[in-house]
Amino acid sequence: MFKIIGKTTAVFTMLLCVFIANPVAASNAQEDNITIAITGATLIDGTGAKPIDSATVIIRDGSIECVGNRQQCQLDPDIATLDATGKWLVPGFIDSHIHWQAWYDSEKKLSPQMAVRAAGIYLANGITTLVDVGGQRWVDGENRRILNELQASDQPAPRMLFSGWIDRRQIEASGSKDAGALASDLLANGAVGIKVHNGLNQQDYERIVAAADRSGYPVYGHTYFMDENGFSNLTTEAVSAGVDGIFHILGIPPVAQEDMPPLPTASMDDWQMWWLAGAKLWLHVSEDGMDKLIRLMVNNQTWLQPTLITEQSLIQPGYYKDNPNWTYSPMTREELLFGQPAFQGKDLAQYQASYIQMQTFVKRFYEAGGMVVAGTDGLPIPGFGLQEEMRLLVEAGIPSQEAIKSATLNASKAWRLQDRIGTLQQGKTADLVILAGDPLADITQTTNIWRVIKGGIVYNPENLLKQ
Repeated sequence: MFKIIGKTTAVFTMLLCVFIANPVAASNAQEDNITIAITGATLIDGTGAKPIDSATVIIRDGSIECVGNRQQCQLDPDIATLDATGKWLVPGFIDSHIHWQAWYDSEKKLSPQMAVRAAGIYLANGITTLVDVGGQRWVDGENRRILNELQASDQPAPRMLFSGWIDRRQIEASGSKDAGALASDLLANGAVGIKVHNGLNQQDYERIVAAADRSGYPVYGHTYFMDENGFSNLTTEAVSAGVDGIFHILGIPPVAQEDMPPLPTASMDDWQMWWLAGAKLWLHVSEDGMDKLIRLMVNNQTWLQPTLITEQSLIQPGYYKDNPNWTYSPMTREELLFGQPAFQGKDLAQYQASYIQMQTFVKRFYEAGGMVVAGTDGLPIPGFGLQEEMRLLVEAGIPSQEAIKSATLNASKAWRLQDRIGTLQQGKTADLVILAGDPLADITQTTNIWRVIKGGIVYNPENLLKQ
């Protein structure tokens, strides 16, 4: 597995064996300034460039020192090498839409033990960076303290980032009545961006964007909501106001006013009917309506996080039934399916037809030059969904190379981290995934993980899951 060059590398041999056998102890080795060379793999650097056969990547002090062929990255005699011949090397994956509350205990708290368990599961799936978009409670407080302590410990864990959250209730509760002031407060307290949500208007969006721009952070989120007044879609207003990214393809159908079908007259308590009604709006979207919204988003450089995975259990009955990864889930199938629509018959057929329209929009958005960003919303099983989202993007018509970018370079750009992570380039943080199969030929090979490297530390995913 390892080839050690030179006679002064016994310590490197020992430490590399520690990396594979005991990933918890591996973090202690970071201070030893170990240099590692990964050799022989086909390298997909995440930029969209042509893959490099038999590539060499040299990692020093947790950063990438050299990427290229053997001539470009020549090995010193005392470098420990990890032979990855016959494998594929890609950037560490970024799931930029998770919710830590999925791991709550019965008292709606995140225990240190569950945090450790969850972090290992994410890392085992090649996810080296997480962005929680769960809201204000993650910016400070006890749950954040537990996760901060986890990141500072010797336990294996992805890099963790936390979003602020603003909706109408948050503004009213803050007492300021000013969405911009609330955004400034959240960013000053450690948020890496602001998620917008229910009940906002264009003026709110403009104030939030202005505050975030002053601090250098993005704004993104839901631009639709349902209330007693019906279904409100403010995607055009949000994009025009400068919101950086849009979550959830489900809620943004650009239906012309004259084409709007009658909405349910039932109470909002009948949420399944309203959910289906929102999805069915896609059946009333014209090509011109699609193109108009796509042009607006592309011209404003607004990215799209479609979260197609949130639709799978709705269009494909039994989707969760035989998933072998349930043993790692913090929820049972029953807990997950409780509170989720279960459509049948005509309703199911209409939802499936709506999903085809959603796929069409995603493909046309990409083909028009729009940036697609992968995110899972924590589904179907936290930690195991990102590769499924990439598969669904390919199924929608996006090339495999671009689907990989959606979970690497594009995600890093969305959160303005592209100078640090997202691609395999000199000077970037050494976050890598080594795959046993070719993801360009078959995107599902992104699940076939041989090794994960986060910050220069090598982990065996099997060992992480055993823990």
